[in-house]
Amino acid sequence: MTTPDTFEAAGDVRRVHRLTPLLRFWTVILAIFAALLLNFNLSTFNSIWGFFQGEFGQAWVSLLIGVGGLLLAGLLLWLVSQIWWKATGFRVTEEEVQLKRGVLNTQLRTARFDRVQAVDVVESVIARIFRLASVRVETAGGGNSVIEILYLPKAEAEQLRAELLARTRGQSVELELPEGETGDTEVVGEHDDYLVPEIPIQRSLLGALLSIPAIITAIGTIVFLVTPLSPASIFPVLVGVVPIVWGQIDRSWKFNARMEGEVVNLSYGLADRRKQSIPLSRIHGVRVRQPMLWRLVGWWAVDITVAGYGSESNKKTGTSTLFPVGSRDRAMAVAAVLGPLSRAEMESHARPEGATHPHFSSPPVARWVSPIDRKQQGVTLLNEAVVVHKGRIGRQVSMIDTSHIQELTLRHGPLQQLVHLCTVQLDLVDGPVHMAGEDLDETRGRELMNWLRRRELPGPDKS
Repeated sequence: MTTPDTFEAAGDVRRVHRLTPLLRFWTVILAIFAALLLNFNLSTFNSIWGFFQGEFGQAWVSLLIGVGGLLLAGLLLWLVSQIWWKATGFRVTEEEVQLKRGVLNTQLRTARFDRVQAVDVVESVIARIFRLASVRVETAGGGNSVIEILYLPKAEAEQLRAELLARTRGQSVELELPEGETGDTEVVGEHDDYLVPEIPIQRSLLGALLSIPAIITAIGTIVFLVTPLSPASIFPVLVGVVPIVWGQIDRSWKFNARMEGEVVNLSYGLADRRKQSIPLSRIHGVRVRQPMLWRLVGWWAVDITVAGYGSESNKKTGTSTLFPVGSRDRAMAVAAVLGPLSRAEMESHARPEGATHPHFSSPPVARWVSPIDRKQQGVTLLNEAVVVHKGRIGRQVSMIDTSHIQELTLRHGPLQQLVHLCTVQLDLVDGPVHMAGEDLDETRGRELMNWLRRRELPGPDKS
């Protein structure tokens, strides 16, 4: 068994890029240099300016002190960073990938290939400047069980990802990039096809602008410009909504998806460029949604719940939106590939505009609890799938294989109790897809509970 002490002796250790320690703490380094600059007094800057104006004298001394101090600080940072660089390395064996790092607190992390769920390549903003990227290896267990190899040249990161994916699938072949390959293209099979062609930039921007947060941002900006309100009064609102708009643009920027066997390969990102792999077996819930303002242009989006990814707020695990913005036809085609229903079954039982023949729906009395959405709320049961419709203004349909339902919860809210209604909640793994039979008659709600309790459960996970 490999330990931190025997890691180097085992051989075949690969090193990350020498800039890795500096890039990991680049914000701290910038703060240090900013502090040095701020400690230069005004006379120092005047002397340096005088030197360039031809006024020598004491300017030589100030210039040498200023430049020498910055160079010395940079040299010290570089030398110290190399200690951390030397202590960082990774190895790919026949059974697992190993990562060792740390000087004062040495850490060795491993991921067995039979536990690997996904291998992603992430290019952060600062890393892209130096054409570097990180490789994220996600194993069963979610966001806390991730090995992140920071940083490698982009071509090497692509090659490592391809090698790890091959070993995960039981292939022992050595994968090398062809001569002259830069790593800019995906490593895919020759028979692959795009599930989602690259999203046009103008559609990504317009899709983000046609959203409630974008409207709030625009209104807030106009109010600030035409009224005597101080910036402090509008700043909290902008802080809350601007990141939402930015996140939507970032996740849809040059987004494309293509199939490789039973794996969906994604590529997207404006700030952090990312290549992400999602096995179909990890996808639980699928949702097709249309926000209110998108109804003007007929656009839809497809979200998924992936086992181990958690909520969309956990950005490190990647996106859970597999079709950010586009036509209904493409959204339905994507959902048919990812979900438990075929395209024909979706058109019959899971049309995103609303339920056609739901088995359970909200009764007329539910108008006192949900006056707007009542007629859109419905649950449709198929042999091995559940379909849930909701939303009149912003429409959505969600579907899941019954074996992926974790638990069932019967809830009675205060208003529901007054009119004898209930909600049957389908508890799924954490993610953006939430499903429930809303505002059902109490008797019908128990019938739905009993039907779902008879679902076939998956066997124990032996991985």
